[in-house]
Formats: sequence, C-alpha cells, structure tokens
Amino acid sequence: MPRKAQPLTDYVIRTLKPAKDQVGWKNVTDGGCKGLTLRMAPKGEKIWVVRVEVNGKRTWQPIGGYPSTSLTDAREKAKSYAASARDGLSPTELNARQRAETMTVATAHAEYIEAMRLALRASTISLKVAMVRDHVIGPMGKRLIRTVRRADVVDVVGSVAAKGFTVQANRVFSEVMALLRWCEQKGYVDGVPSARKKDVRAAAGAKKENSRRRVLSDAEIAATWNAAADLGDLTGDFLRLLMLTGQRRDEVRLMTWNEVDMDAKLWVIPKSRYKTGSQTNMDHSVPLSPQVIDILRTRWTEGATGYVLAGREPDKPFNGAASAVRRLRKTLGDKADFTLHDIRRTLRTGLSRLGVDEATAEMVIGHVPQGIVAVYDCHDRMEERRAALVRWAEYVERLVASLAEAGQR
Repeated sequence: MPRKAQPLTDYVIRTLKPAKDQVGWKNVTDGGCKGLTLRMAPKGEKIWVVRVEVNGKRTWQPIGGYPSTSLTDAREKAKSYAASARDGLSPTELNARQRAETMTVATAHAEYIEAMRLALRASTISLKVAMVRDHVIGPMGKRLIRTVRRADVVDVVGSVAAKGFTVQANRVFSEVMALLRWCEQKGYVDGVPSARKKDVRAAAGAKKENSRRRVLSDAEIAATWNAAADLGDLTGDFLRLLMLTGQRRDEVRLMTWNEVDMDAKLWVIPKSRYKTGSQTNMDHSVPLSPQVIDILRTRWTEGATGYVLAGREPDKPFNGAASAVRRLRKTLGDKADFTLHDIRRTLRTGLSRLGVDEATAEMVIGHVPQGIVAVYDCHDRMEERRAALVRWAEYVERLVASLAEAGQR
C-alpha cells in the first residue's frame, strides 16, 4: 500500500532542496489538499500545480511560484479549481470569469492590443490605440467589459458621428465589436451584443464608408510628375517613387539602403513592416525599373546606410507625406483632389490597361492571393513583375513627354 503523503508546511517547503543528482522536475505532493503538488526544478525553483478533471479529462493547471504564491493561497486556488471542475468549468474558464469581474473596457482593450501586435503592423496598432483613446475611453473606459450592452455601443458610435466624423464612427464600431468578440473568445464576456453595423449606423446617424475609386487621369499623372520636381528633392523623390513602384506610403517613406540591392535592381521590404507580411510570413520583393534606379543613384553613396529618404536628421525618415499632398494641391489647383493611396490605385489600374495579367499586377502591389490560388500557385512571377513595372515607368515617361510637346506647340 503506497504511503500517504503528509500535509506540507511552510517550514518543509522553505527547507526543501533539490538532490545533487536531480535531473528534471521533482514532484512533492501536498497531503493537505487533494491534487495539489509542488514542483521543484534542479536549480531550486518551486512552482505550484494542481491536477483537475473536467468532463472526464485530466489536466495539470499551474497556480503560481513559491513563495510569491503561499501554501495557503495555493490550497485555496486548488480547491476553487476543483469545485469549478465539478461543474464542468475548466481552470482557464474560471480564471477568465474571475478576471472579468474587475476588467474594464480600457484594460480589456490594452490586453487585446497586446494580443494583436504579432498579427498587425505597428502603424495599424497605433491607429487602433489612438482611435479608442480619443472616442471610447472617455465615455466607457471605466465600464466593466462584461456590462457593455448594445445601447452603449450605439451611444459611443453616435457621439463620434455627432462630431461630424461619420466615417470614423464606422471604424469605432468595428473596433468595439472586434474587442467584444475577442473578449468572448477569451471567456471575459458571455456573449456579444447583437449590434449590426447598419442598425447602429442608422441609430447613430453615421454614413456608410464607400470604397474610393479615384484614379489619376493621364494628364494628372504627367502633371503630378512634373510638379514633384518643384517640391524639393526629398518630397519630389518620395512622390515619384510612389508613382513608379505602387507601394504604400509608409513602405516608401521608410525604405532603407539595406533593403535595396542596386546591382540586382531589387527592393526587398521585410515582412515585419509590410502590411500583408503577417499573413504570408514572407518579405515583399519589388523589382526596380531603370527610372527608379536613376532616382536612387542620386541619393546613394558608397557604403550608404539608414533611410533612403532621410529627413533633416540622417537617422530619421522623411515625414512630409501629408505636406506633400497639400503642396501638390496648391501647385495643381483644386482639381488635385486625390490622395497618396489613389496614386497606388492608379498604377494598379494602369497595369491592367497595359495588358498585364491580373495575378502579376496583384503581386506587384503586394496583394495576398486568395482561395485555391494561394494554395497551389507558388510561382513568384518575378520576371513578369519586373517587366510590368518597366512598362509602367516607360508609360509614365511617354505621358510626361507628350505633355511637354503639347506645351511647346
């Protein structure tokens, strides 16, 4: 008959030492609490765990380290886990319910943001944090997350719409609902309020956010290219690189010399700062046309490091994207109502007009393949992408030349 374990005491635990030849963890059962065990590492670290059975499945649940978690606290926690297990509630679910008792909306969103950091770009995370800080934390940041109801969501979205930020109201709604769905998955709330975007939008007076379809005309492309030359070398190069590569604003703005291979005429944007990098787990390669190489050569010196478009201080990137748009509009007049992202859309549309196949055009701007294509088509189309961007750069050159000829007549 096995010897019955004796109840542990604080003195026994304090004086418990690992054996000289100990390899791996040593388990010391507490006879004073069913299922409670103290695990000791070869170097002396001590951790409490408890064995529980939930719906016929046994598992070991960590409780905490000793002495930060005392013997008394460990026994109380073990008993609560055992009691909840008899009701079919796992330790993880119990922990979530207990946290939810005091978890506020602000605390929940901070935890949600930390969980999303690996999946989203830093710029996206910053936008989420700022949006919630500006529109959600004030009216309901101190509310318990488990008490949030549909009316609360409508009130928050409505207050944003009432300020005239109708598009932002839609985004606030999406963020709050994403937070609540995540909290439901974590067990912090029992369910998500049945609030649909169109219902909340109707109640709050927010407008539907329509996708932009603005594309620059041929004349606008040529005019923008010429205007860039009058905005200074830094701003001009930024705008022309946008026009020739079709990459996103921050991807161009934050380009570094270690990403550029001048000999191979290739720019490799690391997945860590590429919008879809977390989805593909791959870097994004951009073949560079001769026109792009010409721009880069004017900025490149032997052994160059840091940002290609460095600001006034060499270790800081160009930060005048918003100013570039304002100055363009001042130069081109009120008809220049396009955004920097519209330039990217213009390139993508232009590739279609030039006869570039859809798969290649989508890969040029870094869109992730969908469905069965993503599974079975592994061809990187690098040569096709290079040819497409060369054709586009030559097309822009022809537009600029045509505009110059027209002006001379």
